[in-house]
Amino acid sequence: MSSSSRAREIEVVVADGGARKAAEGEKQPDPVVNVYSAAAYGDLERLRRFVELDGGGASLAAPDGNGYHALQWAALNNYPHVALYIIEHGGDVNAEDNSQQTALHWAAVRGATATADVLLENGARLEAADVNGYRVCNRFFLF
Repeated sequence: MSSSSRAREIEVVVADGGARKAAEGEKQPDPVVNVYSAAAYGDLERLRRFVELDGGGASLAAPDGNGYHALQWAALNNYPHVALYIIEHGGDVNAEDNSQQTALHWAAVRGATATADVLLENGARLEAADVNGYRVCNRFFLF
């Protein structure tokens, strides 16, 4: 096999930190598709649209298909303004995922103190334990 025929069989992928970059003119898929991804990316404008404007009235109280809540995604990524919006529009500050972790646990894992403040000011239970018995204070010290 000649080198020119081998070259045609090789796909060239330009990577940045392991993620594929879009070729010039190629559109990246929009990562914000629902209330969970809007919360995870801190996109308050799109979150509002999903909840208030699109007529669907997306719930901020229901978990996603994996049992995680929009408030947990906002807490994990330290978006206090998004967390406050979610709480003000029906998100349960003490909602638990399948591991019995709350948004406050997720904030603690990432050291997201600004969001933890919002959660605590809105009634988050500091003493809540997950399935392993870890409380929020344990999380802050472990990570």
